[in-house]
Amino acid sequence: MKKWLLILLYILIMLLAFIYRDPILEFMQQHDSFSVLLMLSALLALFPIIPYKLVIAALGFAYGTFWAAVISWLGTMIAAAVIYALVRYVFREQGRRYLSKINSLDTFTTWIEAHPFTSVAAGRLMPIVPQMAVNVFAGVASVPFWTFTLASGLGKIPGIFLYAFLGGNLTRRPLLSGIIITTYILFLAIMVLQYRKSTRRDPK
Repeated sequence: MKKWLLILLYILIMLLAFIYRDPILEFMQQHDSFSVLLMLSALLALFPIIPYKLVIAALGFAYGTFWAAVISWLGTMIAAAVIYALVRYVFREQGRRYLSKINSLDTFTTWIEAHPFTSVAAGRLMPIVPQMAVNVFAGVASVPFWTFTLASGLGKIPGIFLYAFLGGNLTRRPLLSGIIITTYILFLAIMVLQYRKSTRRDPK
């Protein structure tokens, strides 16, 4: 019964956040308090009413690349830890059902069991793997908390830096932005190729 109440509460908060998403974004742009921005970024990562990439870009436009990246990184790490803990200790069965609906995790599932640190970090980098699914799977598979946290933290850095930079510089520095985007795409392509090679070589 308590589990269903938590689920209903999550849905209610998500619904309210969706209804008031525009005032929330305006509030983030108008307030410079680090703690307030951190809390809101964590909530927006926990309740994804809008793509988190847009949140990062908005912060990048308002506060610059460095502080946008720091706030976004900390916010998404807090949200990831909360989801991981809830799935591992409360909603494990619901987590399994959620994962069973995601086809892109079929080969990733085997890999994460054999290489938890590398696979969590790679899952953060590869856009084909839903970020929420990485949190849920780590909780279901009981990946050690610090392994999950360190791998997530490292894996999130490139993407967060990219969107924070683009938020403040896409129109100001289009050439540099294009170079960074191209480099990031090439980096992701190499990661995907390495992932495919490793899964063929080590299916276990």
